[in-house]
Amino acid sequence: MKRFIRSIVLSSAYQQRSSVDPKRYEEDPENLFVSRGPRFRVAAEQVRDMALASAGLLSHRFYGPPTRPPQPSMGLSAAFGSRTDWETSQGEDRFRRAIYTQWRRSNPYPAMATFDAPSREVCVLKRDRTNTPLQALVTLNDPVFLEAAQGLARLVLVHELPNGSEEDRIGRLFHHALSRTPNDREIVAVKGLLAQAVQELSDKRDKATKLATEPIGPLPNGADPVELAAWTTLCNVVLNLDEFLMTP
Repeated sequence: MKRFIRSIVLSSAYQQRSSVDPKRYEEDPENLFVSRGPRFRVAAEQVRDMALASAGLLSHRFYGPPTRPPQPSMGLSAAFGSRTDWETSQGEDRFRRAIYTQWRRSNPYPAMATFDAPSREVCVLKRDRTNTPLQALVTLNDPVFLEAAQGLARLVLVHELPNGSEEDRIGRLFHHALSRTPNDREIVAVKGLLAQAVQELSDKRDKATKLATEPIGPLPNGADPVELAAWTTLCNVVLNLDEFLMTP
């Protein structure tokens, strides 16, 4: 059995990417001849870890007690009066990998439960993979993913390319999030979105400051809240792309 499994995973068919050129798609539209690999969304823990890693926030420290990353405040109580909300871990523990997250069977971590993480009440052989609007609501609004977008914006604008052009910054953003360079069409679309965000936030500096600082923290010295908020919006969009959440 081990030899059989090894022969499968080392085969060229098993190791194929899901990308396909027009000629190959025309010859095998239903993939009956295994001309390309399947595409599927990454596991719940990976969704969070990838967002934090793209922003340079993910902690790579091993071992230790469970952590309590940010989660939406519910204001609810479980049986016998215990609160379902928790005090968020501080420092590096806030950004540790998802496998270290404290888990309650009666109240699993909301973001990972939405992405089909099992409740751990019973053992499962295979996880289900669903695709629901609730998942987009998590990656667009959950404090962890908003903080990742803020961190990615600061990484590109403040730490790496403080004096870079828009094109260079967009290229660096795509490098961190998608591991590739954007094409001309994508650059035009992204610049249009960025200009729209700047226009909408230019006369709402209080809103822009909130978008650029909560929950990640105060603005870096000399940073423009409108610019940072607009790039946070852009980073949030890129981190929600199908290409980011799916395996290649």
